[in-house]
Amino acid sequence: MATRPVYLISARNTSFQRAHFSIFVPSATNPDRGTKIHAVGAPMAGYVLEFKRNYNPSLDPHDQTFPIGQVRSSDIVDSPDAAPSIDSTPRGKIELAATQIPTPGINQNFMAPVNDVRNMILYGDIV
Repeated sequence: MATRPVYLISARNTSFQRAHFSIFVPSATNPDRGTKIHAVGAPMAGYVLEFKRNYNPSLDPHDQTFPIGQVRSSDIVDSPDAAPSIDSTPRGKIELAATQIPTPGINQNFMAPVNDVRNMILYGDIV
C-alpha cells in the first residue's frame, strides 16, 4: 500500500500574533505543491472550510511545515490541473474527513481579551 506524507502548517505574521494551523497534503507528481486544508473567517463572522489546491507552502514566508504522518495514497485525490484554485468541495477521503469537523460559528464575545480561555478559538487559532 503506497502512502504519502501529511504536514501541519503553522503560520503567523508576527511573533505576538496567534498562529493559524492547517493541513498540507503534497501532490504525488509535484511534492512542492498540494492541497492546503484549513478554516478561514473571523470570530465575528464565523469560519468555513477551504481547500487551496496546487498550494506551495514554500512561497509563503510565514508558513512553517512539520511532518505529522502518512496517509494512504488511495485516500487522496490530487487536482487534475496545475492552476492554483480555492474551493469548498471535498475530493477524496482525507478532505471528506475534514468536512466532518464543524468549523467555529460566530463568537458572540469576540471583543473579550484573547487570554481568557473561554474565548479561544478551537479550530485554527491558538494563543
